[in-house]
Amino acid sequence: MNERMIARLKELAERNCFHDDENDNVIVDDYAGGNVDDAFDLGERAGETLLARYVLNELGISWGDE
Repeated sequence: MNERMIARLKELAERNCFHDDENDNVIVDDYAGGNVDDAFDLGERAGETLLARYVLNELGISWGDE
């Protein structure tokens, strides 16, 4: 994995994600307001963020607020 890819993963991992809220019970409608496209976008963003965090952690690479 090159430095450019690691930098991109760090950028994704450091994003705010609705899974970062203190409340474990995430209700997507609270974020998307019933808009299916917004709900999809939130899920896609969360998936990218959480995967980037997982990959970096598995590689032993620190990022942001971990």
